[in-house]
Amino acid sequence: MGYRRELGLLFSSTKKQTHFVPNVGNFFAGLAAVAPSVGQGCHAFPGTDGHCRGWVQFIVESGRQVTIHRLWTLQPGVGNGKHILRSVCEMADRHQVDLVLKTLPFGRKPYPLEKHDLKSWYERYGFVADKKKMIRVPRAILTGAAAAAG
Repeated sequence: MGYRRELGLLFSSTKKQTHFVPNVGNFFAGLAAVAPSVGQGCHAFPGTDGHCRGWVQFIVESGRQVTIHRLWTLQPGVGNGKHILRSVCEMADRHQVDLVLKTLPFGRKPYPLEKHDLKSWYERYGFVADKKKMIRVPRAILTGAAAAAG
């Protein structure tokens, strides 16, 4: 796959994580089953047609928290980002991992989504704005807390 080499060149300065605690380690092991690692914290999401839907680059913040550093697709607006983010959120829920991100559009202008549109898009997947970042706690934690309160 040619995109693996390109990603390695593009993200060669990104810090590497070598040891994961169980939550984050299990998150990445599960993620690798649906989106193989292409190095430098990036995972490629294959499409049904054999082409790549897009990529996500992660930075490990702790044993229970991962930052989505970048999420991008080659064809914005056709549902690839939706598929990717849904897969990442499901894996985070399964392994009790918090997801954090900043809503910063990148790439060539005009951006597919501006900052306020990105914020709304992430909110649909359970992310909540907290000053400069957005945070998504695992759904199982929210469900368990609601059950205990009720």
